[in-house]
Amino acid sequence: MNILHLSFLQNALRALVTALAVGTLTAIPAHASSGIIPSVNGKYPVACSNVEQDFSRVAAGAAASDYWEGNPLSDGSHYVTELLLSPADALTYKVTVPKASEIDVFEKQGGKQLQFAAIACYPTTATNSRADYALPSGIKVPKMQRGAEAPLIATNPEVIDGKWPLLVMSHGLAGSPLGDDYVQVASRLAAEGYVVFAPFHADARYSRIHIDDVSDYFYVLSKYAEIAEMEAIRPLGLTQGLDYLLGKPEYATRVDQDRIVGFGASLGGMAMMLAQGAKLTTSWGGAERVIVRDNRYKAVVGYVPYSGQPFLPAFGDSNGGVRSVRVPYLGIGGTADVVAPISRTTQMIEALSGSKYFVSIEGMPHGFRVQDAAEIFGWTFSFFSAHLSRDQADRDAFTAITSFPGGADDRVTIRKTLPWGSRDELEVVEYLSPASGKYFMTGRPSETALLDGYPALWQRTGQRFATFRTDTKLGSPVCRFYANDGATLNTHFYGVTSSDCALVRAQPWAQDEGVTLRADDVNIAPGGIFPPLPYCRPGDQVKVIRLFNKTTINHRYVTESLLAKTTLGANWQNEGSVFCAAKYGD
Repeated sequence: MNILHLSFLQNALRALVTALAVGTLTAIPAHASSGIIPSVNGKYPVACSNVEQDFSRVAAGAAASDYWEGNPLSDGSHYVTELLLSPADALTYKVTVPKASEIDVFEKQGGKQLQFAAIACYPTTATNSRADYALPSGIKVPKMQRGAEAPLIATNPEVIDGKWPLLVMSHGLAGSPLGDDYVQVASRLAAEGYVVFAPFHADARYSRIHIDDVSDYFYVLSKYAEIAEMEAIRPLGLTQGLDYLLGKPEYATRVDQDRIVGFGASLGGMAMMLAQGAKLTTSWGGAERVIVRDNRYKAVVGYVPYSGQPFLPAFGDSNGGVRSVRVPYLGIGGTADVVAPISRTTQMIEALSGSKYFVSIEGMPHGFRVQDAAEIFGWTFSFFSAHLSRDQADRDAFTAITSFPGGADDRVTIRKTLPWGSRDELEVVEYLSPASGKYFMTGRPSETALLDGYPALWQRTGQRFATFRTDTKLGSPVCRFYANDGATLNTHFYGVTSSDCALVRAQPWAQDEGVTLRADDVNIAPGGIFPPLPYCRPGDQVKVIRLFNKTTINHRYVTESLLAKTTLGANWQNEGSVFCAAKYGD
């Protein structure tokens, strides 16, 4: 039995059409911004990648779904690639698992190359005449590619560059992109204007846990190492699968890599959190590990997302392992869900550090009911539309929505919108050179990629915080100078005030490196206070302090929370607050 059983989705989609077609759209608040209301059937025709299979290869007594889900048969585990007519023409890739010495949760699969497959569905051209592909269940994969046919991805008429946002979808435990009508979910998402990428996780290859076992204290205790390893493999499949898809020119040239979102159902919701860098509880004793951190996502939806059981959290103590996750997040859960109880879901969402929302649906169990379709898709599409926008008005409009019309009783129980969205944020990372003892701070992705490539020379200290991208109107420009006099002076200077920047710019040893980030000026206080006092929004922001080391002749920039935990020697001089930033986690 699947942990997320969507067997009624086909009827649910019909119900969505009916609910929206009878005029109930007028119930949506007038302040909802243009484009935030989903269309009835989706805006675009849809096609999908090649998943053509030879079902005569299915072993006696088995079903195709056993291969899709990785279920072990009498002769061992199987996978969807064994049925594919042309694996080379399908979306197939290898996932590299870290060694157990690197991440100790990978006791059995560490160091291996695991076979993965995926399906992609996308808005297609009006002239695409390819046939649908019928699965044994009778569900059809729309206008599916066959053989070496290339994807016929349409041009997005709504944006100048013609590219589409990319949505990564993660299915529930014991499911697959072709089972339990998930292919219809992917098609509906694509019809709204997304290129959808959905891996076959095939969890049974690593753990045979089923829905009936999830709340069994003694079973989970006896199988915990196996279950944790399976959970940890999921975000690897998502992240390395995304790398694979974006490495294929036929997709990379058609998607906007600045508009990547995630949709995770049940255990897929947990996988999406792990892909954002949440800490996984990897042992009964409470050990926590970050498996991977993928900063490419700009928003994530979790549908009945799994966040652990009362006797064991999924993300560390009280699910606090998600505190470092800042991606805007929408959770949708049911009050009658005992597999992913909303008490656990709300605990997890409350711990997030970014914009966060939770919609509860009265009486909904762990699954999909026909009467909930309008609400589920309405909230999902409106959330993505608002948080992929660079216009704060769209996020404000989303925040004002209280419910969607349909057959369910949906209520917003958590609502927190930060003054900026994920697409406006810039992650700033601190590095230390062990050889020289010098620190360096940067938010430029090209620089972080370069320094991460030389771990012997530069190492991340663990400090990171969020400011604003240079192409947003938020905040003030932060100047950066490379101060090098050819002798002892060798440091970088950041400043947000024009006087600070002008003073350094006038020095003969200052090399102007332009504006590398934007941030709120720490000296701009609300309410017209004069003279302004160093101020940052409590709860959302922290002050970034500039320190100068008189021995290494080097600047360091630390948050006030880190400074409070740090003992400074006599060689360090505190030069005061520079700008405001949003912290990741504690």
